[in-house]
Amino acid sequence: MKRKIFITVLLIFVGISLSACSSNKDSDYFELTSTTRYELLIGLNDSTSGQQIIETDDAVERVKKMILDHTDGLTMTISNGSYYVGALLVDETTINCVIYNSDDAAIRAIVDEINQELNLSVLAGKSNSDYQLLSPDNTIQ
Repeated sequence: MKRKIFITVLLIFVGISLSACSSNKDSDYFELTSTTRYELLIGLNDSTSGQQIIETDDAVERVKKMILDHTDGLTMTISNGSYYVGALLVDETTINCVIYNSDDAAIRAIVDEINQELNLSVLAGKSNSDYQLLSPDNTIQ
C-alpha cells in the first residue's frame, strides 16, 4: 500500500515537473536576444602578499577603465568572498563584473591587464544568455 502511494505521488510530481519544463508562457513578449555573458570576480587581495594593498575605490575605478577600454559596458558590484588556504580562512573584498556583448579576446585582454597591472586574481565565467532591456514605459529597446 505504501509503495502504491509513493509511486502515485512520484508520478504526479514528475508530471508537474515535465509540464513546467515545457511551458514557455510569455517568452515571446520580451523578444529576447541571445548573447554571451561574462562574469569576472576580481579578488582584491594581492596575489603575492595575500593582503589587500589597493584601496577598494581605487581598484573599482581602475578595473572599470580597463573593462571599458575593451567593451561597451558592464555592471559592477562589490562583495565579500571567503575561501580556505589550507586551514586558514581568508576573507577578501571582491569586485563582481557582468559583461554582455563581448568576446573571448576582449575578456582575455582585460584579465591580462588586471593580472599584470594590479597583481590580482580573476575568476572568469562565460555562459550563454537571453536578455532584453526593458524601459520604465514598458517599451522594449
